[in-house]
Amino acid sequence: MIKVGDIVFKRRKGGLMNNQPKTNSLGLVIKEHKEKGAIPQFYVQFDQQTPKWFYQHDLHRIKWRERNKNV
Repeated sequence: MIKVGDIVFKRRKGGLMNNQPKTNSLGLVIKEHKEKGAIPQFYVQFDQQTPKWFYQHDLHRIKWRERNKNV
């Protein structure tokens, strides 16, 4: 689930790489807009450009993992 403050990629549309993340730019989620019965939308800024609204299914959230430290 995407939320404000997450780092995201845009998803590709169509072709062989459908729904794969575009890894050439990162975006920061600034605002979230939810309405009952509607697809959530997020206000995202990519690469120092003007922020734009994106649907949830157009974005891919970066998931952080912690490594096991057996010291």
